Amino acid sequence: MPHVFINYRTGDGEQASAHLDDALRQRFGDNASFRDGRSISLGRTFQEELRENVRACEVLLVLAGPGWSARPELWREGDWVREEILEALRNDVLIVPVLLGRGTARPARADLPPELASVADRQCLTYEAHRAEYDVPAILQALTKVVPAFADAEEERAQATETTANRMREVEGVSAVQAGSAGDISTTVNGSTGAGSTTTHFHAATGSVHTGSGNQHLPQFSGDGPVNYTADNHGTVHNSFGNRTADQEKR
Repeated sequence: MPHVFINYRTGDGEQASAHLDDALRQRFGDNASFRDGRSISLGRTFQEELRENVRACEVLLVLAGPGWSARPELWREGDWVREEILEALRNDVLIVPVLLGRGTARPARADLPPELASVADRQCLTYEAHRAEYDVPAILQALTKVVPAFADAEEERAQATETTANRMREVEGVSAVQAGSAGDISTTVNGSTGAGSTTTHFHAATGSVHTGSGNQHLPQFSGDGPVNYTADNHGTVHNSFGNRTADQEKR
């Protein structure tokens, strides 16, 4: 079942409804939203589909253009813009008007049928076609605050992008920063911490590793495969590529 139901009138909101529907589904998955032009199942009557999905959703977006409240259809039984809003009211679904265009005023209670008058008192969002690149993200962000599944999806997305735990510390007077995803890292110190050689091993690197600019102090590289080294080296660089055959040694 959808989390957001998009309520709109033909001739007053098709473009906005399609754009918001696409944006919601791209961001939060196919079950994020319901729009009648796309979502009614094959063989189902639209009456049962509309009522069922309004009851199941968490938010009803009411798309309202400049003449929305002046339409006489809102006063007539059987008008589906009206019926969807009434169904949401009966089932305590959160109703959020979306004003289409900066010049669209909030509906006035006096202009609405008494049973729909509470729509005029609700906090609105705004959508304008030529500002969609700003308005759509703002609408998605607002919905994330009231739809728990959207908030969870955003949290998972944020965690998935946090591939780096950045830490900085002083290593013998030199700042060291960990960056990127390098898999398991182990360090072997030969001798005391104040002197002697240090060997760092990267196991199963899964991302780029950058040790910063300047001279690199990495005495030993080990592992199969080629090693590329840039900048100045202080000490001996040992490249080990596994066991070589006698024939390979001759070459």
